[in-house]
Amino acid sequence: MKRTLFLAFFLLSLATQAQEFKTVEELLEKSDPKAFKAMTSKNPFIVVSNYRNGKRWKYFEGDILRFKTKEGKYFEEEIAYIEDSTFTIYKYNSIAQRMEQYAFKPSDIKSVYKYKRGGVWKTALLSMSPIVPMALIDWGVYNTPPWENENFLWITPIIGVGNVILFKHKNFFNQQRMGENRTFRIIRPY
Repeated sequence: MKRTLFLAFFLLSLATQAQEFKTVEELLEKSDPKAFKAMTSKNPFIVVSNYRNGKRWKYFEGDILRFKTKEGKYFEEEIAYIEDSTFTIYKYNSIAQRMEQYAFKPSDIKSVYKYKRGGVWKTALLSMSPIVPMALIDWGVYNTPPWENENFLWITPIIGVGNVILFKHKNFFNQQRMGENRTFRIIRPY
């Protein structure tokens, strides 16, 4: 009886521990999809390398690339296709009301942006919107206009700047300028 009970517990523990193991490719696809796509893709892709900290950002066809050219034009468009030495985007021209095709070489790019630019002033002004009605109520009840209210004059800009720091801190280190420590390259896998 003891042997059969021990055998039953032993087989039950083996059955619960049996699991399906994943391959290295499946684990890599789950943990880092961009690296997996770079290893398995036969299409060229764009790499922005930072030699100082060793990070690389990979962009494939269909990804949104935010960059500034050496002429000072800013683009935030989807990559249409990537060739050996150029990549192409389509941008809608609202004046001519048509899609225009732009092709760029890696040497034409001045800087790449990791996140969407802007919105700092909008965030600062919207963060002050709950305070403005309080100042107007204070003006109506106590007969002190907002420009004479000392508390309103020093608290409102502090809240605006604090919200910009809290909610837009990614924009402070957004720009990746190409130079001796950063490169913009098109990689063609073999």
